[in-house]
Order: sequence, then structure tokens, then C-alpha cells
Amino acid sequence: MATSGEERRAGDGVRVLVVGCGQIADAHLTQARRAGAQLLAVCDRSPALAEQAAARHGVPAWHTDLDAALEAVRPEVVHVTTPPATHLPLAARALAAGAHAYVEKPLTSDAAEAGTLCEAARRAGRLLCVGHNLAFDPVIRRLDALLAAGALGEVVHAEAVMGYDLSGPFGALALSDPSHWVHALPGGIAHNNLSHPLSLVLPLLGLAEGERPRVRASGRRLRPERFGDVRDRFHDEVRVHLDGPRATASVLFSCRIRPVQLALTVYGTRRAAAVSLDARTLRLVDGSRLPGPFQKVDWARREALASAAEALGRARDLAGARLHYFEGLRALLGAFYAAARAGGPAPISAEHARCTAEVLDAIFAACRAAEEGEA
Repeated sequence: MATSGEERRAGDGVRVLVVGCGQIADAHLTQARRAGAQLLAVCDRSPALAEQAAARHGVPAWHTDLDAALEAVRPEVVHVTTPPATHLPLAARALAAGAHAYVEKPLTSDAAEAGTLCEAARRAGRLLCVGHNLAFDPVIRRLDALLAAGALGEVVHAEAVMGYDLSGPFGALALSDPSHWVHALPGGIAHNNLSHPLSLVLPLLGLAEGERPRVRASGRRLRPERFGDVRDRFHDEVRVHLDGPRATASVLFSCRIRPVQLALTVYGTRRAAAVSLDARTLRLVDGSRLPGPFQKVDWARREALASAAEALGRARDLAGARLHYFEGLRALLGAFYAAARAGGPAPISAEHARCTAEVLDAIFAACRAAEEGEA
């Protein structure tokens, strides 16, 4: 994999159009520019949103019609940052116009649409990349390097925990509006977020191309009913277990756990690794071989030293202005732009995107089946 600087240089000047000027578009516009893109235009059905996004980010043109925007600026890459139900038609139009497509997660509303979009990219001879940007976060890249070097041994199990705050900006907005697009997803708010932990654990299962894990899942509604409509129906806790050919994984999505965080622990045959995406820290857990009570002291000492080293590392990153929140997005965009210029492959493969979509379908089908069985 190329370094960040190499990716940025290879993608310098890539001509980009961003479709959808909601909240996440700000991150795309900022990180696309950091990755070396030439921002040509933004597009949104709302003239106010499009004009404001262009003004905030110094983009020279804005449009309210995608076909007109594609004709006017002829981008190399189109970012699709609209609600998931629109991803398939918008990305397909971009691909048909000769552009490569970078699509926010989840790739589509379901696996059937994901398959259709992947096939559209194949027919057009263009790249399609889903926005699993956390797979390119600096701490996950550190973990990938350790795994590749065999530092953990063979992966046995991975656990991902993702907290979500329903009173946060997105959660509060979704709960204030029964027509919000997130309620149209089969799994609601959980569906919109589970792509992130799944993108981290699925590559650890040892799946061959076309192979899918066995999925077991259950969902719970633990908040009191308040609205009497769709806002009361989504699960605020989803538990998932995945069985792969060589390893297993579990994922917990919860709107109740505090602190809100995304954490990943990978257990190997040699040692474990504990990763915090929020702190951007990685601790190798070796344990201790000392006898009796000495083991407890030695184990605690090792963990304290590892934590101190990570704290020092993040302090150095802060001093060097390297703690960008969306650093994984910048790295993924740099890699995608470089692939678009060089002819591929995409840094997040279409196969991985389809696998994630199929696992999401299986998760919420299992949740529905469990509820029907209890009824």
C-alpha cells in the first residue's frame, strides 16, 4: 500500500464533483482538498444547500441537477453523499457518464442494490468505492501492519463495540422527524452505522472471495416508546456474531453504553491488540508469565507502560497537528484518486462492499426473525 504522501501526489489534481450537500459533505470537501483533489462543483436539489456548500469551501460552481453538473464539469470522480436510498441511481448516472464513484456508507439500502451498482461499475469500466474510511484510520493501518507481520499470530476472534448517542446532532435530528431518511433503512440508525465496525472485522475472518460468514444477530428496543410511529421501531441495541472459516467476530451496537466509543479488540494465537478509534491508540496485550500475585503486578505494569507510550504518541501528534478527525477519509480518498488515475484496483474492493451489504441484510433479517419468533 502506498504511503499517504505517495497517494496524495498520485491523486493531485483529480477533478471532483460532490453530489449531496448535507452534513457529511463538509468532511468530503475538506478531505478531498487535503488529498489533492481539484474541487470543480457541488450539486444538491436544494439551491440553498448547494450555494452555501460552494461558498464555505471555495468551490467555483454549484448545481441542482446531476446531469447538468456532469455535462458542465466532466469530473473524473463523483462523491455521492446523499441518503442511501439515492445512492444507486446517482452513482449509476455518474458511472455511465464516465466518472469513478466514491459512495458514502452504507453503499446502498440493501444487498440487491449493491450488486446492481457493482455490476454497473464493472460494465462502465470505472471504479466504485464505498466510504469505509475507518479502515484507513492511522490506528487501523498500524493494526494492519502488525497483522501482516504476524505480531498477533493467527487471528482467533475480534470484538468491536460501537456506542451511539441518540441525543447527538444526527440522532436528535432523526428523532425529531419521522420522515427522516434514516428511518427508511431496514435497520434504521443501526443500519446507518454498522458498516463501520463491520468494515473492521470482516477482513479478519479469513473469508475467500465470494464466501460469506454465518450471521447470528438480535436486536432490542430499550428506550421508552415516545412517538407512536416509526421513530419507536428501530433497535437501539444490536448484537451480532459472525463465524468465518478461520476466526469469529462479535459486534455490539448500543445507544446506551457510555462513553460513546468505537473500540476493537483482536485476539490472536500470540497476543491481543486493543484499539480505540476515538483515542487513536493501540496496545499490544502480552500478559505476564510471572507466578502468582507477581503476574498481576507485572501485567498491570505492562499495560500502564503501553498506555503511557500511546499517550505520549498522541501528544506528539497533537503538537505536530496530525490529529485530524477524518484522517482515515483523507487517506482513503488519496488512495482512491491514485487508483482512478492509475486504473485501479479500488482501495475498498467491490467484493468487500457487496459482502458488507449482504451481512447487513442478514443481520436485520435475523433481528426480524427473532422478533417474529417471540411474538
